[in-house]
Amino acid sequence: MSNITDIVQISITRETQSIAVAGFGTPGIISEFASDATTATFDRYRYYSDLAEMVSDGWGTTTEEYKRANFVFAQNPSVDRIMIGRKNPKSELVETWTEALTAIVSQSNDWYAFTINPTAEGKIVYTGDFVTDNVINVSVNGVAISSVTFDTDHATTMLALKAQIEADITDSTATVDPSDVTGRTLLVEIESGDITLLTSVVTLGATQPTATISFETGEDIEEVSTWAETQKKIYFFTTNDADVVTNSTIDIVSVLKDKSLDRTVACYHSGLQDDNYFAEGFFGEALPYDPGSQTWAYKGIAGLSSYALTSGERTFALDKNCNIYTTTAGVNVTESGTVVGGEYIDIIRGLDWLEARMAENIFGRLVNTRKIPYTDDGITIIEGLVRESLSNAVTAGLLTTGYVVTVPKVATISQADKIARNLPDVKFTATLQGAIHTVQIQGTVSV
Repeated sequence: MSNITDIVQISITRETQSIAVAGFGTPGIISEFASDATTATFDRYRYYSDLAEMVSDGWGTTTEEYKRANFVFAQNPSVDRIMIGRKNPKSELVETWTEALTAIVSQSNDWYAFTINPTAEGKIVYTGDFVTDNVINVSVNGVAISSVTFDTDHATTMLALKAQIEADITDSTATVDPSDVTGRTLLVEIESGDITLLTSVVTLGATQPTATISFETGEDIEEVSTWAETQKKIYFFTTNDADVVTNSTIDIVSVLKDKSLDRTVACYHSGLQDDNYFAEGFFGEALPYDPGSQTWAYKGIAGLSSYALTSGERTFALDKNCNIYTTTAGVNVTESGTVVGGEYIDIIRGLDWLEARMAENIFGRLVNTRKIPYTDDGITIIEGLVRESLSNAVTAGLLTTGYVVTVPKVATISQADKIARNLPDVKFTATLQGAIHTVQIQGTVSV
């Protein structure tokens, strides 16, 4: 008896090797906390598909990480998952935001838009000398610190205040440093979260210095913005600095605008202290949609309160390329959908997506094909893959039809490129679809 294989012999080679595909719908929230802050083992990152998973890992509902994630998941439709990334606290390893973000990316890079929980320093500046019998009362995030009485001299008193805050605050890793004794300045930093409330009152004594309180996160924001510019990611932050909606040129948004950054999105919200996480809601609302399919302007954000701006304040914010969230015709919407450099967010994201998909398309063919010959026919294969990617971008709503792709003929390519097996001068030109944000109508009626 003969077998069919004696007559017909078939060999099938599988060309199904998959490659990693860059994701453009997963946001990240990066925060500073200890590796044992949760019940789960937490090295640099963990992904969560909902808030229940975070609670299961031991995240408290009052933590900054949970509250920020809540704004992301509250949008409808919602993202499939988020990434929580960890920056080492001072108690474990002193590191910068750049070092932390780079370490996270080296372990997991499947996240795109992101924000950080910046290390907010509270600054107390006393406007005079302490004198005999002065009693200093400070509270940090609602925790009353034991009173400190003037002792010997100003420097000694400031150091006593530092020690008392460190001893009394519930977060035992809090640090307080007299950064400028002659300037009567104390910087208060909470390791596990932001300082949202800081007070100081001086009583008794012949005179009582007054205290000016401020909060600073600008250095963190600038550092992360600089890092983001080197990545295929977009950094979002929210500020409640009232100078943003004035003619100030030294607020954090103005500073970043002057740098012409394309990968930082500034969001202004006057109610940030009331947990109005504009940035998280912003990308939580938009990321579920495919790149190219929507603009970031005129979007409603679930759970986010709107606020009133005068026409002047609105103009100042928008001129600084800062996004706002106000009520127009009874509807709460975002304006203007740009990065601080002035480009539209949807264009930055869309071009990132096109670049990644085109590279993946070509590399996938190289991986799954025994050989693409260095001939005109082989170059035509590459041309077809470029055209396919551009066609997909048209379907997605990023580009218009009418794009042009040009490739060289083998005869025109240098011997050096042929020896190196490098194909140069594959080029395309295309036009963005863009989007309509404002409308001007002129009409004439007559009888």
